Amino acid sequence: MDKLKILAVDDNIINLATIEQELKDKYEVITVNSGARAIRYLNKDKPDLVLLDVQMALMDGIETLKEMRTMENGVTIPVIMLTSKKDRETVIEGSKLGILDYVVKPFDTQDLQERIDRALKKVGVLPVEDKELYEGVKQVQDELKSKNVRGAILKMEEILSFKIDEEIFGRMQNAKARLRANDVETAERLINRVLKMLERTVSTEESTKFPISAGEMNARLLYVLNDLENFKVKDASQKLEELMRFDIPAIVAESCVAAQERLEEFDDGAAEELVQQALSEMKNHLI
Repeated sequence: MDKLKILAVDDNIINLATIEQELKDKYEVITVNSGARAIRYLNKDKPDLVLLDVQMALMDGIETLKEMRTMENGVTIPVIMLTSKKDRETVIEGSKLGILDYVVKPFDTQDLQERIDRALKKVGVLPVEDKELYEGVKQVQDELKSKNVRGAILKMEEILSFKIDEEIFGRMQNAKARLRANDVETAERLINRVLKMLERTVSTEESTKFPISAGEMNARLLYVLNDLENFKVKDASQKLEELMRFDIPAIVAESCVAAQERLEEFDDGAAEELVQQALSEMKNHLI
């Protein structure tokens, strides 16, 4: 796989040499020492991201960025600005022109690489791994358990800034709206659903799957049906939750998750049909 391409723009050749040295193992780094040369480069090629210094002679970073945004290769390109001071006005101006982040010089190499990765994930150039997403959503859950609603919302906004699965995005967006409306209970339920969805593909200490025999899996599903037939919705939901801790076939797990969601919406009829479906899928899986 070809390396992602980063265009570094700075009129200080020492800074450019440092950036190239620190990033060359992971990225293809193109260095130019002026805004004008950056514009000429963008006329012929499009990098995956631009590192743009603010304080440059003749054509500074803001002027360069304004020109970039008028170009076919620069209108949507992700940009991280490099500045020698935390200049509030520059950050505000850059934000209006669509910068994704800014880094204060002298920068820490690891911090710069993390910010580059984060920016590329925001625009979908790099994928957000399920494990990383799971850990982020788990942090939201932890904030809610600590009654820190503001912290949970901030973490949600960070997650929503990335290019992620539409179904998960929709649930997270809904959960954030619920929190803003002070409906914490519904938000927590939505976050728990997202975690259950991610647990199907992520191996973590919390979601380690235990082995289970076909006979026991069949018996547990029958117990769930028995609870539903006797209108014991809470007991049925708890039994499904327990079953999901085991290593069950993915297609069966999908029906169980869907049944739990129906139970949370008090649609026990639909939940019963889904559990019946899980039983059928389990038998087909074993044939």
